[in-house]
Amino acid sequence: GRAALAQDGSALASNPAAMAALEGSTVSIAAMPLQLDYEFRGLAASSPAHATNHEDVSVIPAAYAVRRAGGVSYGAAIYSPLGLGFDSGPQWAGRRVIEQARLGSLNVMAAAAWPVTDKLSFGGSAGGQWLRPQARIAVASDAIFYGPPAGWPDGEVTLDGDSWGFAAQLGATYALSDQWRVGMTWTAPVDHAVAFDVHGKGLHPTLALVLPASGSVRLDATVPQQVLVGLARESKGTTWALGAVWQDWSQFGAASLSMPGYAAPMFAAGLRDTWGASAGVRHDFGDGWTASTGVSYESNPATAAGIPAYFPVAEQWRIAAGVERSLGDALRLRAAASIVLQGDAVVVQDVHPLPLPGIPPLHGEYRDTQVALLALGADFRL
Repeated sequence: GRAALAQDGSALASNPAAMAALEGSTVSIAAMPLQLDYEFRGLAASSPAHATNHEDVSVIPAAYAVRRAGGVSYGAAIYSPLGLGFDSGPQWAGRRVIEQARLGSLNVMAAAAWPVTDKLSFGGSAGGQWLRPQARIAVASDAIFYGPPAGWPDGEVTLDGDSWGFAAQLGATYALSDQWRVGMTWTAPVDHAVAFDVHGKGLHPTLALVLPASGSVRLDATVPQQVLVGLARESKGTTWALGAVWQDWSQFGAASLSMPGYAAPMFAAGLRDTWGASAGVRHDFGDGWTASTGVSYESNPATAAGIPAYFPVAEQWRIAAGVERSLGDALRLRAAASIVLQGDAVVVQDVHPLPLPGIPPLHGEYRDTQVALLALGADFRL
């Protein structure tokens, strides 16, 4: 229901129109440590691979500021719209497909919201989105056609690059009554062209000579557009909220990797659009204490043909609970915990976008996948 809610400055990221319901000026900051766990099990006959995540805890920062002046609300924000990282380690049997992968992002946005009537408000935001994909892959150095010296152990290739793209949102909220509010947000797609720095380590000398130069390997991808709808009812200190979301992951599924004289899709079977639904409740217990909880579901972006090993995503259930404490009128402290429980992600990877030697087909499943996240935040009312 976040498209209809205006609890703090983070409303800017969900629906910029909701800023019109905030009083005065507010600054919100947050830090969110998270941990991903999974188990990969290969098919015993063709892919006897097994792996768990070796990645350390990641911390995601966020900051929001909203000011109301002359009936118009203005805001600025820095936050991460999507991303995650994993590391299956250098010892597992699928290391020549992927060892480590990360996708980081950051939106730097400016926003404005204005009430058209006492019930209807419009808002919009615009800015830049920074995207940073990274990958580390083991490379066979023992192919006969390399020539001497023979018997080299696997080397590794790392790809690291970033890109800026234009990001934007449009939103509206409408007060159906004193208690009911509905909101809708459209998040525009963001096009990225990432030029990778390419580094080799421990490669056979012959392979090192033909490794693509930095900047010549490019990822073209579009962060998907999204439509978010929310409905909220507030009565006697309790807020009930419902939400629905659609995301255009089929557009992201058209991503491609290219270098001089060569191009390949990142997702051989593509991806499907996803939809999701959510429900939550927030209650004010008095004396400055507030608690909230919610649950959401999002469908599987993978097609029936499976996904590549570097995109371990399936349908997800998310459960969260939080508590807030207001210390006077100027400060509110918040803490929340959430967990993402994911279904089995089926990997069917017979081809690889990188033309490196010795990459085997990989079939299996990511199982028991979950993400645990803690959020700590503070709101300052000015």
